[in-house]
Amino acid sequence: MQIQKAQQFGFLAANQKSNTALSKILEKLSTGKQINRASDDAAGLAVAEQLMTQVRGYQSATTNVDYAQAAQYIAEGTGNEVNDMLQRQRELAVQASNGTLTNDQRAMLNQEYQQINQEMTRISKSSQFNGQNVAAGNDLGAGNGTVLAAANPGSNISIQGANFTSENLGTASTDLSTPANAANALKSVDNAMQNLSQQRTNIGANINRMDYAKAGNEAATNNSQEAESRIRDLDYAQGVMEQTRQNLLNQTSLAAMKNFNQINGNNMLFLME
Repeated sequence: MQIQKAQQFGFLAANQKSNTALSKILEKLSTGKQINRASDDAAGLAVAEQLMTQVRGYQSATTNVDYAQAAQYIAEGTGNEVNDMLQRQRELAVQASNGTLTNDQRAMLNQEYQQINQEMTRISKSSQFNGQNVAAGNDLGAGNGTVLAAANPGSNISIQGANFTSENLGTASTDLSTPANAANALKSVDNAMQNLSQQRTNIGANINRMDYAKAGNEAATNNSQEAESRIRDLDYAQGVMEQTRQNLLNQTSLAAMKNFNQINGNNMLFLME
């Protein structure tokens, strides 16, 4: 009798084990995940979570770079406007260098020249991103701003500074009041244009660098997501095969227990006779 109970307990245990395994594989098939909790694969879960942390870090870093590029584009746009102003100042300086002009005519040229100096400074000081100046040598324009351009510390990119004011470019102290002054102003304007060109080149190079940083983040994000998916996601073909196997084991266990109980019942009837 004890042997029969032990055998019956064995059938029940096997059936319970098969039901538990079947329940797990059905959960995996319904969620599409190989790992739904730490008990499924503790080490695999830790690696998958770390990869997902990296993915979210790369995505946030790309947003950082987008903001930095926006600030740099504003500075570049300001530089383009200042370049047009310097071109006009150069035209005025060339005209004022003509000794055949009267003092009144030269004064009219000088008036426009000085207005342009004031406008260069005004537009440079009013160019801002998120309330911070980007083109007058202070705030972000001082070149001290940095952004974290990747998922981990130490991946900083600096925001290129800029100062397009007439004081910094060297035209604020010049005038066209005499032919000699106009000739000096012409040299100052040429130097200012060279200065401006160098600053704009630096900004453009930094914008391109940020494009590379974003492309690197995108590649790292895709690779990390693929690696995380390989660890966490379920292979459906394998899952269906496992479900079929567990169904067969479950059916076999139930059939075996049914036959066992039927045999025991026949034996009891035989003994009673």
